[in-house]
Amino acid sequence: KNPQERFTSLYHYLYDLEYLVGSYSGLKRGKAPGVDGETVEEYGKDLRVKLADLAERLGRVGYRPQPVLRCYIPKPGSAKKRPLGIPAVEDKVVQMALTRVLEQIYEADFLDCSYGYRPQRSCHEALDQLGRTIQQKKVN
Repeated sequence: KNPQERFTSLYHYLYDLEYLVGSYSGLKRGKAPGVDGETVEEYGKDLRVKLADLAERLGRVGYRPQPVLRCYIPKPGSAKKRPLGIPAVEDKVVQMALTRVLEQIYEADFLDCSYGYRPQRSCHEALDQLGRTIQQKKVN
């Protein structure tokens, strides 16, 4: 709405307890645990206590992410393996919180025809839109 205005501080959202609770609820369940061996479900036990501690560390800029667990998965049709990094659940919560903050800012700037890495959009929707455009409009 006001392109000349700039955000000066967004960090306070990251250590807001309710925002962290919302970020935790957005995590996918049943995924592999990180280097600490803790799953999303296990982290959910005493969630408020754990997130309050996380918020406190984020607030005093004392949060340090854990190492990412490196594992290798087979590539289809090849004998090679692809590296995969699995962060700890607490780090996923922080990543999700940051993603939620930035999405609210940048989603307003993206065009409707942009589909890459956007929430609630997929490559299938992009192909459907492309097909409709080719059928309904003159293209070169």
